[in-house]
Amino acid sequence: MEARIKQTSRWTVLLLIFLVTNALGFIYQGFPPILTFAISSLGLSHAQAGALMSVFSLPGIIVALPGGILATAYGAKRVLLGALIFMTAGVFLVAFAPYYPLLIAGRFIAGIGGMTVVVVAPQTLSVWFSDKRLSIAISVYNSAIPVAFITAYNTFGTLAKVTHWQVPVRLTFIYCAVVCLLFAWKYPSKSAVEAERHKPDIRENLMVLKKAGSPVWLLSFVWMMYHISSVSFMTFAGDHYIAQGLSVELAGFLTSLFMMSSIFLGPVLGTVISRIGKEIYFAAFGFAMMALFIFLVPRSNINPLILVGLIGLSSVFIPTPVLTLVPRYLPSRYSGLGYGLSSTLANVGALIGPYLVGLIHDKYHDHSRGFSFMAFFAMLGAVIALLVPLAVKRRESRKSHQN
Repeated sequence: MEARIKQTSRWTVLLLIFLVTNALGFIYQGFPPILTFAISSLGLSHAQAGALMSVFSLPGIIVALPGGILATAYGAKRVLLGALIFMTAGVFLVAFAPYYPLLIAGRFIAGIGGMTVVVVAPQTLSVWFSDKRLSIAISVYNSAIPVAFITAYNTFGTLAKVTHWQVPVRLTFIYCAVVCLLFAWKYPSKSAVEAERHKPDIRENLMVLKKAGSPVWLLSFVWMMYHISSVSFMTFAGDHYIAQGLSVELAGFLTSLFMMSSIFLGPVLGTVISRIGKEIYFAAFGFAMMALFIFLVPRSNINPLILVGLIGLSSVFIPTPVLTLVPRYLPSRYSGLGYGLSSTLANVGALIGPYLVGLIHDKYHDHSRGFSFMAFFAMLGAVIALLVPLAVKRRESRKSHQN
């Protein structure tokens, strides 16, 4: 009976984490489909509109590591609930702000909460699912943002077109408020799984991160390569296909297609990985295939539906293995450090990738070089991923010599 209660409670936690991350997805990815209408309504430049997207990721560089440490010190419920409050307050400001500076402030405030969720959510799952089911839980968690992404890209633009650009944002605010209340009500305040608490000690945490060695750092750089290539692709794929003569609606659908495989195949892949293991090789394979297909986008006559579908399929092989491996090379109480480091580098990648691709396009007025840039970093991700097993062997060898 006791085991059943514990099992039921952890699946409840997974559902709540899914809803929290799904709310984050609507806030972050729900903005691009309505960007055109915000530009015309407020008279914004494209640079100002782009800043509304990038400013959301900016807090992640600052709050990622502290977020992981605070969750260990004060518990996931307090930290995630605080993050939800920031997200809800930020999206409220965007939903009703009449001026650009308030929009920037709202996106930044929401980003503080959202980037905290990115770190603490997988960290929390690694505590509740400390067995082989972690890869399944992570794959379900990874499908939360794609669900929001696909829903937003296929509905928000139409809704904004027939009403006002802030209407989808106001619906997002209502959804976030409901999730916030549900999380506060249903997430267990006290649990044997999260019973251990440790006051934050920055120096101690940094020493643990240093002693963890190269596997954690390599995985974090792998995660950074993924964000450079994937976020750049999602930012510029639509523009490329519109330039090729496709309609705005079809270009938006193609961009959303990148995420569709994660919803349907992510949990299946998580189950397979939990049985087979060898996680990092799945990630390396995904990176190599993604690099090839991205490189072909401006150079091939393959139907865009097929090609973007293959890119999305390749990308499914990366997040679950990386996020499953991160806590493996750290003491369980310090798993938040690994997720904090990987999230910090991921946010750096999400900031610099699209910006550099944009610079390349502005200089050459050609999308092909930008897609080559994305493909290069995807292939670099595969190379770094294959270095992880070597780093693990070297660390184990060093430990055996010390013993």
